[in-house]
This record gives sequence, structure tokens and C-alpha cells, in this order.
Amino acid sequence: MSLTSSGQIKISEINTEFGRSSTTANSSLEDLSDGTVATINTGNDASDRPDGSAPHQMSEFYSYDHDLVSTSFSPTSFTGVNLSGEAGGIDSSGNKTFTLTGGSGGCSGAITTTGGPFGNFKVAVATSGTPSTFKTQTQINSDTLYTGWNSGDRIHRTQWEHTPSNKDGTGTYTWTITNNSVTATISGNITFQAFGGFCIYEDIPVNVPNGLINVNKLNIGDLVKSYNFETQQVEEVPILDIKKPTHKNLIKVTLDNSNRGDDWKQEIILTTDHPIYTKDGTMVSDNPELAKSRYDIESNKLKVNDLVMVLGKYYANVINIEEFKGEHNTYTILTKNDNFYADGVLVSSELKSK
Repeated sequence: MSLTSSGQIKISEINTEFGRSSTTANSSLEDLSDGTVATINTGNDASDRPDGSAPHQMSEFYSYDHDLVSTSFSPTSFTGVNLSGEAGGIDSSGNKTFTLTGGSGGCSGAITTTGGPFGNFKVAVATSGTPSTFKTQTQINSDTLYTGWNSGDRIHRTQWEHTPSNKDGTGTYTWTITNNSVTATISGNITFQAFGGFCIYEDIPVNVPNGLINVNKLNIGDLVKSYNFETQQVEEVPILDIKKPTHKNLIKVTLDNSNRGDDWKQEIILTTDHPIYTKDGTMVSDNPELAKSRYDIESNKLKVNDLVMVLGKYYANVINIEEFKGEHNTYTILTKNDNFYADGVLVSSELKSK
């Protein structure tokens, strides 16, 4: 219990606060004030403890609490807790545990961001296990897990939900927890790229003037084959940009071109939202809704027996569509026509030149 904050104060009371007998003989104000009797608890505010310097005054002991446990967090920060993903996605961190000691009045949390991330921050908190209920700043600040947190552990997970899906979200965030003006933080980068949706499997080669080449051997400025819908001609155009993200949502499409008069068959592997051009110039994809929501591109549902455009003024018949499992490296290429040929199949580019 702390000493009185005003009025009369006695040496006997100070002795008792230090855990000594109130009648301890030969007690002096100097010895009590300068740490001779016991080390002064600096967890008290400077105005609530003796300064140790002469002249010593009884009033310096007003509100002094020798057993005061000062507020502290352990650890005081977690850095590099990065949140990232594809456009329109959600990413959550792993468990980050803070231990609070000597708090009072409950905790509060506040989110700050820098840069230009689009979307919403949430945090999940629990006393054990892995927290899974993510809440906004307003919600967590009215939750008893925060309002009643003055000591003990709280496990945290941060989360960023990226919206809208057609804008980049890149920046930093800091979640700051406060109790008695003492703070602890979780911080990291936010990286959600608008690019990254529809792509071609990296082993599918690109059509170039002299044949086929793997995308890893191509650079910006190299010539690739593309189709100009205005002139209705195949063109050799320079690469304006190349992107190579990793994806899980791939499909394998098997094509048959019986109108060529041979046994030509091939497979193209691409993401579910990657459009392919059909015989009439419209686009089809395995997931038209995703292509529309992410990139505002209209496409019909890809299905068996669709006729798609292939190099050489031929059309290939879709004979099979199946899932291509696993996580794979992919690519897409930007040209002035917003398309390119991948192993002879005309595909759209997610990137846009205009």
C-alpha cells in the first residue's frame, strides 16, 4: 500500500512501507531517502518518490509505494511480421505472445499504416492456443481480452484483407498496445499486388520469331508473337514487361486440332482465371467470375468443345480440362496488343498497355 498523498507523514509510516518495524531505532530521513535503508523503487513516478538528494523532505514520500510493480511488456515488440498475398486476398500472421506485468485500467490497441496499402487490418487475441476470431480496432478495444488485460499473456495474430482486388496494396503497418502509457508493438510490411492472377505455367514456352523459347530466357525488349485484332494479323512485337509469380490454382487444358489433318495435340497449363481467345475473338476462362472481379475482364466459361485460336490461323478443339495440382512458378507477358502466344495458343495478358 502506498503512503498518503498529502497531509502528515511520519518516519514510522515510512519504516512500515519499507517493511521495517515502525519503531526501528535511529531511523533517519536521510538514510530512508538516499537508498541506505533500501533501494528506492523507481517504478514510482519521479514526483512520488524521494530524489535522494539533500535537503531531504518528508513530502518527497507522498504516494510512494515501495512494493509497486511497474508496468511492462515482454517482449516490447515483434518486427518483420509481414502480410502479403495476391490481389483481393487475405493473409494472417502466426502467433505472437506478449506478457504484461503491473498493468492497470486495461489495454487499448491502435493501428497505423504507411505507404498505400488498400484494405482492412484486424487482430485476433486469445489467452491460449491459436486465436482465430479477427476483430477491428474498435471491436478489440471493447473486448474483455483487452479491457481486462492488466497482467498475464495474450496471444496475437495480425491480419490484412486486401481490397479492392484491382489495386496494389504495398506499405507498412504497426499495431500498438498501450497500458499506463507503456507500449508494445507488432509491425511489418504489407504487400498485396494487383498483378498475379492469371498466368501461364513456366514450362509452357513462348512463341518467338524463330520458334519457341522458355520464358526464363526472355527479357524486356525481346520479340514475341502476338495477335493484332485490328489488322487481324500475327505480329512480332517487343516485350514491355514480364511477371513471374507463384500460383496454386492451375488447370491443364488439352487441345486437339483435327482440322489440320494430322494428329496434333497439345496441353497448355494456366491459372483458372487466365482467358484464352476463341475462334470468334471472345475470351473464355475456367473461372470467369474471378477474372471479372479481379481484373474487370469479361470471359465465358471454358468448356470442352470450345474452339480456341492457335498460331497459323488454325483453331483447336478443347477435349479435356483438369486440375493441375501443386504450387508452381508461372508467368505472363505484356505486349502492345495485350496478348501473346504460349506454345501456339493465343492468351490474354493480365498486364495492360492502355
